Amino acid sequence: MYSLERTQYQAALAVSGSWKGTNRAKIYDELGRGTFDERRMFRRLSQFYKIMTGLTPDYLRDPIPSLHDHLFGHRYTNVLDTITCRTDRYLNSFFPNCVSLWNDLGPELRGAESLSIFKKRILKIYRPGKKTLFDIHDPNGIKWIFQLRVGLSPLKSHKKHHNFQDTPNDTCQCSLNAETSNHFLLHCPTYLNQRNELFQLVNPLLFAKNMRFLDDKRLVLLLLYGNEKFEIDENRIILKATINYIRKSSRFSQIDA
Repeated sequence: MYSLERTQYQAALAVSGSWKGTNRAKIYDELGRGTFDERRMFRRLSQFYKIMTGLTPDYLRDPIPSLHDHLFGHRYTNVLDTITCRTDRYLNSFFPNCVSLWNDLGPELRGAESLSIFKKRILKIYRPGKKTLFDIHDPNGIKWIFQLRVGLSPLKSHKKHHNFQDTPNDTCQCSLNAETSNHFLLHCPTYLNQRNELFQLVNPLLFAKNMRFLDDKRLVLLLLYGNEKFEIDENRIILKATINYIRKSSRFSQIDA
């Protein structure tokens, strides 16, 4: 399992253009991928649902304990008695593990009307939705966006946080502040002309949606992810403008980055 997970992580790095050392959870979240362990839980629970709802041979229902009796109320919650386990190996085997996972799902999931509905709801837990790039076809630009999204890029703050030996401090070349994503995109005076060009495209969209007064955090999120209030074409304009800003700054293509 470890070997498979490592292979998937390397593939995620290659697909996104992210650097080695990028947080696995962050990059999986961006790509809409679950871990192999999460996939295994999804398949286990799907099979367990089939057992619980009579979609498998009856003998598979025999090892499952009876429904748990509640002290108060009579509402049917489909909670099972737990299986007593003396060893971790048995605890992690199919039936004890599935009973525990099943009880943690909540009554809405346990009471799903069909297998397809159950799977759809479970996938929302075990497989995050992919963060869209709005059909932008720019390999380098997409790579830069990914690096900023996951927090590991040529910016000094990111490199210092990941203990790069060539980055003893995170102070920006302008000497005014740490070179964070916020500082690079919104405040560094080195890129004032590029920033003016960026917001000549972004500001009209913000004004049209009455979003002129976003704080720095929400504004950076807008530049990197777009916003659900905008149409796809408008979000594409925003991300393309951000990519153009990064490209014209030359910050991500510096040899000493």
